[in-house]
Amino acid sequence: MSKIRKHYNPIITDLLKQHDLLPFECTQERNKIKRQILFLMTTVKMAELVV
Repeated sequence: MSKIRKHYNPIITDLLKQHDLLPFECTQERNKIKRQILFLMTTVKMAELVV
């Protein structure tokens, strides 16, 4: 596992847990968390491609 992945993995995991705990009706908050997760995952992937 890369250093960048090790760094961001706990953050992404926490966001996934937050997302799963929200009720389905909280679509705006759930979508916000989804966007944050996607951004972090993209950041990790781009950083791995550069290194």
